[in-house]
Amino acid sequence: MKKTHVASIAIALALVIVLAAAVAQLNQPSQAKSGTLAIMGTDPAVASSGVSDATIAYSSVYAHQAGNSMASGWTQVSGSGSMDLMATQGTAQTLATSKVSAASYDAFRFNVDSCQVVYQGTTYTATVASSTLTAESQSKVNVNASSSSAALVDLRTFIENTATTSNPQFVFSATAVATTVPPQSSASVSLQVGVKVDLSGQTWWNAFVAQTSPSLNVQATITSTAMSLELQNSGGADADVQEIIVTPVSATGSISATLPSSLSGSAVFTVNSFGTVQQASSLQASALLNGGAAVSSGSSASLDYSGSAITGAQLSGIVTGQQYIVTCIGANTYASTTVVAS
Repeated sequence: MKKTHVASIAIALALVIVLAAAVAQLNQPSQAKSGTLAIMGTDPAVASSGVSDATIAYSSVYAHQAGNSMASGWTQVSGSGSMDLMATQGTAQTLATSKVSAASYDAFRFNVDSCQVVYQGTTYTATVASSTLTAESQSKVNVNASSSSAALVDLRTFIENTATTSNPQFVFSATAVATTVPPQSSASVSLQVGVKVDLSGQTWWNAFVAQTSPSLNVQATITSTAMSLELQNSGGADADVQEIIVTPVSATGSISATLPSSLSGSAVFTVNSFGTVQQASSLQASALLNGGAAVSSGSSASLDYSGSAITGAQLSGIVTGQQYIVTCIGANTYASTTVVAS
């Protein structure tokens, strides 16, 4: 009888231990699921006339988990290398790819370590004004364990020569915006870093560009001491005018809508958030693209300057009857028009 009682106690203790282990197992945090995330980049850069190529070196690629503040929630994605900015027209390059936690991601970030510019056949090192680029996504990128996901970062880059054509000094400035690559498209995307994919004819890509790009029409009048711009934005995104460049057609050799080969042959103006236009005293500083006057999608705005003679480093003043190219740039905005000075 005593043996039977002891056996019953032993069995009961064994059951208690088994139950306790099961409860402990249930209380353990489950292993987080993960999925593959690829981050791609594209950038048809706007560059000074005479620039035939521009390449950036990038590193420290991160994805931001939705629901966190921008000060936290960043996950590193494996990848570093170079990106040819002038070769991405209509294509995208895989910048980084790795396993990350299964979640939704709403922003992407990477460092621009350096920029090499080929100008008139010679390579120059540009000043990198935008060393850390953060692209908030227009749509969340959902990563899961069953399939690969991809985000596309669209750089909006300007490469300006702030010195002379014979002794150039370039400044790289950029902003960025991102979107998710649809599952049916990301399934066919190579996840190998450096591989490029064709974006031409992709309906989702064309819709994204239309939604995130302004379409700015510029009408201008200029005299030796004044300038007036009428801006109309018919695009899907707000325009941001940060810099105005006035260049004589004779200095460009053409009347095409392009950045002048050098800012030294132009009069350069900066625009602040109040819409005040000031002539720049430093060409290097003006190319950093700070401040800016917003022109909302579907709206119009006026910018005016009145002051001393409009001049540049090699521009002694505005000549009546001379043709000038007036270019407005800033963030994701680029527009140009030709005007005869009055």
